[in-house]
Amino acid sequence: MSNDTERCCKELDVQQSLFGELLEKVAVRRLLGPVYHQWEPLVYNSLSQILRHINTLGFDSLLSDYIAFVHRTSNKRCPGFYREFTEICINTILYWLFARKVSPPLVQKLLERTIIYLGDSNNYLTLIWRTFKPVYTSNPLTGVTPLHYVAQSRQSGILKILLQYGILEREHRPMSTVLIILFYPEPIARGNGHEYTEKIEEAKLCLSLCVRVMCRIHIAKIKAQVSIGRQPLISNWLDYIPVGRYQEPCELIHLCRMSIRSNLLTNSQLPSGISLLPLPKSLQNYLNLER
Repeated sequence: MSNDTERCCKELDVQQSLFGELLEKVAVRRLLGPVYHQWEPLVYNSLSQILRHINTLGFDSLLSDYIAFVHRTSNKRCPGFYREFTEICINTILYWLFARKVSPPLVQKLLERTIIYLGDSNNYLTLIWRTFKPVYTSNPLTGVTPLHYVAQSRQSGILKILLQYGILEREHRPMSTVLIILFYPEPIARGNGHEYTEKIEEAKLCLSLCVRVMCRIHIAKIKAQVSIGRQPLISNWLDYIPVGRYQEPCELIHLCRMSIRSNLLTNSQLPSGISLLPLPKSLQNYLNLER
Protein backbone atom coordinates (compact mmCIF):
# COMPACT_ATOMS: atom_id res chain seq x y z
CA MET A 1 0.00 0.00 0.00
CA SER A 2 1.21 3.56 -0.70
CA ASN A 3 1.55 6.15 2.05
CA ASP A 4 -0.51 8.54 -0.08
CA THR A 5 -3.42 6.11 -0.34
CA GLU A 6 -3.29 5.36 3.39
CA ARG A 7 -3.30 9.06 4.19
CA CYS A 8 -6.28 9.61 1.85
CA CYS A 9 -8.24 6.85 3.52
CA LYS A 10 -7.62 8.34 6.96
CA GLU A 11 -8.38 11.92 5.94
CA LEU A 12 -11.55 11.35 3.91
CA ASP A 13 -14.33 12.80 6.01
CA VAL A 14 -17.23 11.13 4.23
CA GLN A 15 -20.86 11.50 5.17
CA GLN A 16 -23.12 8.48 4.71
CA SER A 17 -24.26 9.01 1.12
CA LEU A 18 -24.15 6.75 -1.90
CA PHE A 19 -20.99 8.29 -3.36
CA GLY A 20 -19.45 8.72 0.07
CA GLU A 21 -19.95 5.03 0.83
CA LEU A 22 -18.52 4.08 -2.57
CA LEU A 23 -15.47 6.23 -1.95
CA GLU A 24 -14.89 4.53 1.39
CA LYS A 25 -15.07 1.09 -0.23
CA VAL A 26 -12.67 2.15 -2.98
CA ALA A 27 -10.21 3.59 -0.47
CA VAL A 28 -10.26 0.32 1.49
CA ARG A 29 -9.61 -1.73 -1.63
CA ARG A 30 -6.68 0.48 -2.54
CA LEU A 31 -5.24 -0.11 0.91
CA LEU A 32 -5.44 -3.87 0.40
CA GLY A 33 -2.90 -3.67 -2.41
CA PRO A 34 -2.50 -5.29 -5.84
CA VAL A 35 -5.07 -8.05 -5.24
CA TYR A 36 -7.84 -5.44 -5.32
CA HIS A 37 -6.16 -3.02 -7.70
CA GLN A 38 -9.01 -3.17 -10.22
CA TRP A 39 -11.64 -1.36 -8.19
CA GLU A 40 -13.41 0.35 -11.12
CA PRO A 41 -15.92 -2.53 -11.55
CA LEU A 42 -17.01 -1.98 -7.95
CA VAL A 43 -18.14 1.56 -8.80
CA TYR A 44 -19.64 0.54 -12.11
CA ASN A 45 -21.61 -2.40 -10.69
CA SER A 46 -22.86 -0.41 -7.70
CA LEU A 47 -24.14 2.50 -9.79
CA SER A 48 -25.48 0.22 -12.52
CA GLN A 49 -27.78 -1.55 -10.07
CA ILE A 50 -29.38 1.82 -9.36
CA LEU A 51 -29.36 3.27 -12.87
CA ARG A 52 -30.77 0.15 -14.52
CA HIS A 53 -34.33 0.83 -13.32
CA ILE A 54 -34.16 4.42 -12.10
CA ASN A 55 -37.01 6.88 -12.73
CA THR A 56 -36.84 10.67 -13.05
CA LEU A 57 -37.44 11.28 -9.34
CA GLY A 58 -34.80 8.75 -8.36
CA PHE A 59 -32.33 10.19 -10.85
CA ASP A 60 -32.90 13.66 -9.44
CA SER A 61 -32.07 12.28 -5.99
CA LEU A 62 -28.93 10.61 -7.37
CA LEU A 63 -27.78 13.91 -8.90
CA SER A 64 -28.43 15.72 -5.61
CA ASP A 65 -26.26 13.16 -3.86
CA TYR A 66 -23.48 13.56 -6.42
CA ILE A 67 -23.58 17.38 -6.34
CA ALA A 68 -23.41 17.38 -2.54
CA PHE A 69 -20.53 14.90 -2.70
CA VAL A 70 -18.55 17.09 -5.14
CA HIS A 71 -19.09 20.19 -3.02
CA ARG A 72 -17.71 18.44 0.06
CA THR A 73 -14.20 19.93 0.20
CA SER A 74 -12.86 17.26 2.56
CA ASN A 75 -13.03 14.75 -0.31
CA LYS A 76 -10.48 16.75 -2.31
CA ARG A 77 -7.45 16.38 -0.07
CA CYS A 78 -5.98 13.80 -2.46
CA PRO A 79 -6.81 15.33 -5.87
CA GLY A 80 -5.40 12.49 -7.98
CA PHE A 81 -7.38 9.80 -6.20
CA TYR A 82 -10.49 12.00 -6.06
CA ARG A 83 -10.37 12.82 -9.77
CA GLU A 84 -9.96 9.17 -10.71
CA PHE A 85 -12.95 8.20 -8.59
CA THR A 86 -15.24 10.97 -9.88
CA GLU A 87 -14.32 10.25 -13.50
CA ILE A 88 -15.35 6.61 -13.08
CA CYS A 89 -18.65 7.72 -11.50
CA ILE A 90 -19.35 10.21 -14.28
CA ASN A 91 -18.34 7.70 -16.92
CA THR A 92 -20.88 5.22 -15.56
CA ILE A 93 -23.70 7.78 -15.35
CA LEU A 94 -23.13 8.92 -18.93
CA TYR A 95 -22.89 5.34 -20.15
CA TRP A 96 -26.31 4.52 -18.75
CA LEU A 97 -27.90 7.73 -19.98
CA PHE A 98 -26.61 7.61 -23.54
CA ALA A 99 -25.24 4.20 -24.50
CA ARG A 100 -28.11 2.43 -22.77
CA LYS A 101 -30.58 4.80 -24.46
CA VAL A 102 -32.74 5.54 -21.45
CA SER A 103 -35.68 7.91 -21.56
CA PRO A 104 -35.09 11.54 -22.65
CA PRO A 105 -36.54 12.91 -19.36
CA LEU A 106 -33.44 11.65 -17.53
CA VAL A 107 -31.19 13.56 -19.94
CA GLN A 108 -33.43 16.58 -19.44
CA LYS A 109 -33.01 16.25 -15.67
CA LEU A 110 -29.23 15.94 -16.01
CA LEU A 111 -29.05 19.20 -17.95
CA GLU A 112 -31.47 21.02 -15.67
CA ARG A 113 -29.35 20.20 -12.65
CA THR A 114 -25.90 20.83 -14.18
CA ILE A 115 -26.46 23.61 -16.73
CA ILE A 116 -24.99 26.26 -14.41
CA TYR A 117 -21.66 24.42 -14.46
CA LEU A 118 -21.35 24.17 -18.26
CA GLY A 119 -19.20 27.29 -18.56
CA ASP A 120 -16.25 25.57 -16.89
CA SER A 121 -15.28 22.30 -18.59
CA ASN A 122 -12.87 21.53 -15.72
CA ASN A 123 -15.62 21.56 -13.10
CA TYR A 124 -16.47 18.12 -11.73
CA LEU A 125 -20.15 18.94 -12.24
CA THR A 126 -20.01 19.64 -15.98
CA LEU A 127 -21.17 16.09 -16.53
CA ILE A 128 -22.27 16.56 -20.11
CA TRP A 129 -18.76 17.49 -21.24
CA ARG A 130 -17.17 14.33 -19.85
CA THR A 131 -15.90 11.84 -22.38
CA PHE A 132 -17.02 8.23 -22.33
CA LYS A 133 -17.18 5.09 -24.42
CA PRO A 134 -20.39 3.24 -25.24
CA VAL A 135 -18.65 0.14 -23.87
CA TYR A 136 -17.41 0.46 -20.29
CA THR A 137 -13.64 0.56 -19.92
CA SER A 138 -11.31 1.21 -17.01
CA ASN A 139 -10.10 4.40 -18.67
CA PRO A 140 -12.75 7.12 -18.30
CA LEU A 141 -10.67 9.69 -20.17
CA THR A 142 -11.11 8.06 -23.58
CA GLY A 143 -14.11 7.80 -25.85
CA VAL A 144 -16.52 10.15 -27.59
CA THR A 145 -18.61 13.01 -26.27
CA PRO A 146 -22.25 12.34 -25.37
CA LEU A 147 -23.33 14.54 -28.30
CA HIS A 148 -21.35 12.46 -30.77
CA TYR A 149 -22.61 9.18 -29.36
CA VAL A 150 -26.20 10.37 -29.67
CA ALA A 151 -25.44 11.38 -33.27
CA GLN A 152 -23.88 7.97 -33.93
CA SER A 153 -26.94 6.16 -32.59
CA ARG A 154 -29.36 8.70 -34.12
CA GLN A 155 -31.38 9.26 -30.95
CA SER A 156 -33.41 12.22 -32.19
CA GLY A 157 -35.38 12.69 -28.95
CA ILE A 158 -32.24 13.06 -26.84
CA LEU A 159 -30.42 15.03 -29.55
CA LYS A 160 -33.22 17.58 -29.50
CA ILE A 161 -32.82 18.08 -25.76
CA LEU A 162 -29.04 18.49 -26.08
CA LEU A 163 -29.47 21.03 -28.87
CA GLN A 164 -32.13 22.96 -26.94
CA TYR A 165 -29.54 23.44 -24.21
CA GLY A 166 -27.00 24.75 -26.73
CA ILE A 167 -24.65 21.76 -26.76
CA LEU A 168 -24.04 21.88 -30.52
CA GLU A 169 -23.57 25.65 -30.43
CA ARG A 170 -20.78 25.11 -27.90
CA GLU A 171 -18.99 22.65 -30.18
CA HIS A 172 -15.86 23.88 -31.94
CA ARG A 173 -16.62 21.73 -34.99
CA PRO A 174 -20.42 21.42 -35.27
CA MET A 175 -20.14 20.08 -38.83
CA SER A 176 -18.62 16.88 -37.45
CA THR A 177 -21.99 16.04 -35.87
CA VAL A 178 -23.70 16.31 -39.26
CA LEU A 179 -21.09 14.02 -40.83
CA ILE A 180 -21.55 11.48 -38.05
CA ILE A 181 -25.33 11.42 -38.59
CA LEU A 182 -24.89 10.84 -42.30
CA PHE A 183 -21.89 8.54 -42.46
CA TYR A 184 -21.16 6.84 -39.16
CA PRO A 185 -20.91 3.07 -39.80
CA GLU A 186 -24.30 1.55 -39.21
CA PRO A 187 -24.48 -2.07 -37.97
CA ILE A 188 -28.01 -2.52 -39.33
CA ALA A 189 -27.97 -4.22 -42.72
CA ARG A 190 -29.26 -2.02 -45.51
CA GLY A 191 -32.62 -3.12 -46.86
CA ASN A 192 -36.31 -2.58 -46.37
CA GLY A 193 -36.51 -3.94 -42.85
CA HIS A 194 -38.48 -2.01 -40.23
CA GLU A 195 -35.44 -1.38 -38.05
CA TYR A 196 -33.42 0.04 -40.91
CA THR A 197 -36.32 2.22 -42.10
CA GLU A 198 -36.80 3.51 -38.56
CA LYS A 199 -33.09 4.35 -38.32
CA ILE A 200 -33.27 6.36 -41.56
CA GLU A 201 -36.24 8.34 -40.22
CA GLU A 202 -34.35 9.03 -37.01
CA ALA A 203 -31.35 10.21 -39.05
CA LYS A 204 -33.61 12.58 -41.00
CA LEU A 205 -34.95 14.04 -37.76
CA CYS A 206 -31.41 14.43 -36.39
CA LEU A 207 -30.23 16.22 -39.52
CA SER A 208 -33.28 18.51 -39.50
CA LEU A 209 -32.57 19.41 -35.87
CA CYS A 210 -28.94 20.28 -36.60
CA VAL A 211 -29.84 22.76 -39.35
CA ARG A 212 -31.99 24.62 -36.79
CA VAL A 213 -28.88 25.67 -34.85
CA MET A 214 -26.36 26.11 -37.66
CA CYS A 215 -25.96 29.05 -40.04
CA ARG A 216 -23.84 27.19 -42.56
CA ILE A 217 -23.72 23.56 -43.66
CA HIS A 218 -20.53 22.79 -45.57
CA ILE A 219 -21.95 20.78 -48.43
CA ALA A 220 -18.46 20.31 -49.90
CA LYS A 221 -17.46 18.24 -46.86
CA ILE A 222 -20.42 15.93 -47.36
CA LYS A 223 -19.72 15.56 -51.07
CA ALA A 224 -16.06 14.83 -50.29
CA GLN A 225 -17.14 11.83 -48.22
CA VAL A 226 -19.36 10.62 -51.04
CA SER A 227 -16.52 11.05 -53.55
CA ILE A 228 -14.33 8.59 -51.64
CA GLY A 229 -17.03 5.94 -51.70
CA ARG A 230 -18.88 6.49 -48.44
CA GLN A 231 -22.63 6.13 -48.74
CA PRO A 232 -24.80 8.46 -46.64
CA LEU A 233 -27.58 6.85 -44.62
CA ILE A 234 -30.01 9.42 -46.11
CA SER A 235 -29.81 9.08 -49.89
CA ASN A 236 -31.59 12.40 -50.55
CA TRP A 237 -29.82 14.24 -47.71
CA LEU A 238 -29.74 17.57 -49.57
CA ASP A 239 -33.54 17.74 -49.42
CA TYR A 240 -33.28 18.11 -45.63
CA ILE A 241 -30.90 21.07 -45.72
CA PRO A 242 -32.46 24.49 -46.48
CA VAL A 243 -30.78 26.34 -49.36
CA GLY A 244 -30.20 29.20 -46.93
CA ARG A 245 -27.64 27.03 -45.12
CA TYR A 246 -25.37 26.44 -48.11
CA GLN A 247 -26.31 28.38 -51.26
CA GLU A 248 -28.53 31.38 -50.74
CA PRO A 249 -28.23 33.99 -47.95
CA CYS A 250 -29.44 32.63 -44.63
CA GLU A 251 -33.03 33.51 -43.72
CA LEU A 252 -33.34 36.59 -41.51
CA ILE A 253 -35.63 34.80 -39.07
CA HIS A 254 -33.04 32.05 -38.61
CA LEU A 255 -30.24 34.60 -38.07
CA CYS A 256 -32.41 36.25 -35.40
CA ARG A 257 -32.92 32.86 -33.75
CA MET A 258 -29.17 32.24 -33.75
CA SER A 259 -28.45 35.68 -32.29
CA ILE A 260 -31.03 35.42 -29.50
CA ARG A 261 -29.98 31.89 -28.59
CA SER A 262 -26.33 32.96 -28.54
CA ASN A 263 -27.09 35.74 -26.06
CA LEU A 264 -29.12 33.42 -23.85
CA LEU A 265 -26.36 30.82 -24.02
CA THR A 266 -23.71 33.36 -23.00
CA ASN A 267 -25.76 34.24 -19.94
CA SER A 268 -26.53 30.61 -19.03
CA GLN A 269 -30.23 31.14 -19.75
CA LEU A 270 -30.72 28.62 -22.52
CA PRO A 271 -33.37 27.28 -22.83
CA SER A 272 -35.01 28.46 -19.58
CA GLY A 273 -34.80 32.14 -20.57
CA ILE A 274 -36.80 31.65 -23.76
CA SER A 275 -40.12 31.50 -21.91
CA LEU A 276 -39.31 34.82 -20.21
CA LEU A 277 -38.96 36.72 -23.49
CA PRO A 278 -41.89 39.03 -24.44
CA LEU A 279 -42.63 37.03 -27.57
CA PRO A 280 -45.64 35.09 -28.86
CA LYS A 281 -45.66 31.39 -28.00
CA SER A 282 -45.07 30.47 -31.63
CA LEU A 283 -41.81 32.43 -31.70
CA GLN A 284 -40.73 31.00 -28.37
CA ASN A 285 -41.25 27.53 -29.84
CA TYR A 286 -39.18 28.53 -32.85
CA LEU A 287 -36.35 29.69 -30.59
CA ASN A 288 -36.56 26.40 -28.68
CA LEU A 289 -36.09 24.41 -31.92
CA GLU A 290 -39.63 23.06 -32.00
CA ARG A 291 -39.77 23.86 -35.71
